[in-house]
Amino acid sequence: MAQILDRRALAAGLLAALGGGGAAWAQASRYGAIDRAESQYATTYIDRQGPYIAMTFGINECLFTESLYNPNDPGELPVAYTRTMTVALAYARAAGAILEIGFGGGRTASYLHDFLPQSRITCVELDPGVIRLAQRHFGLTQGPRLRLVQRDGRIYANTTRERYDIIMVDAYQGTLVPFHLVTREFFAILKRRLNAGGAVAQNISPDVLSPNNMIATARAVFAHADLYRAGGNYVLVAYDGPAKTGAQLNARAAALQSAHSLRYPLAPMIAGRRADVAAQGARVYTDDFAPVGYQDRDRQCRAGARRAD
Repeated sequence: MAQILDRRALAAGLLAALGGGGAAWAQASRYGAIDRAESQYATTYIDRQGPYIAMTFGINECLFTESLYNPNDPGELPVAYTRTMTVALAYARAAGAILEIGFGGGRTASYLHDFLPQSRITCVELDPGVIRLAQRHFGLTQGPRLRLVQRDGRIYANTTRERYDIIMVDAYQGTLVPFHLVTREFFAILKRRLNAGGAVAQNISPDVLSPNNMIATARAVFAHADLYRAGGNYVLVAYDGPAKTGAQLNARAAALQSAHSLRYPLAPMIAGRRADVAAQGARVYTDDFAPVGYQDRDRQCRAGARRAD
């Protein structure tokens, strides 16, 4: 989930990039609103935002854009944090097995699938409506290297026997984040699911989560936590073992770029790294204490307040 105001500003700024394309784009151009799905968790909408197919969640009169997909350019990652999440590739010793918790439109997973032909990617999403819409409108196709699982992400991580080189966490619903996916106990589960030399990357939307508290929580479990600014959001990368130097990360980034010609090179992202960030005065989120997801914007939307763009 990208930050609320940045999401809408992004969509507005892309209106000029129009063009023809596939069936989903033609349908969006014709009707504006394309599709919707209702589940026990949320009502999810698919509509058009300039050249993009958008997945949005509604709370009263507030809409929050969760994923953007360009049918004319399926490899594009238009939202900044989705690009930055891929910096975890530079931290992990390998990228053979990747787990994504929180699916949305599946754009990051699709990008990694397309550019890393040896990787196997498992995506876990709680809401079956989100999965249906992503498969219908976001170019998602399951196959031997891309698997979708409809389940709670923590339950999956706690019960699977699989181990992963990279785990990405991006589970939001508008301004709500499931508290049990941001706690010390959750990070401990992820640590058990990592292969040696693995890394966890988490999207932090500051209108929902306190970056300082998330840093403190990650560092209660992992030896190191680096922070990256990603548009209006942050991406936290947590890992164990010796601290990684900038030279080490850049060497890994260069090797990946040479091998896979990544559309979004990792080196410029690494340049913005804040290494082993400290969290002064922060409190660790635990299963007994995790006051997340009900910030001012959420209360306003639930009260029916109209958000100004």
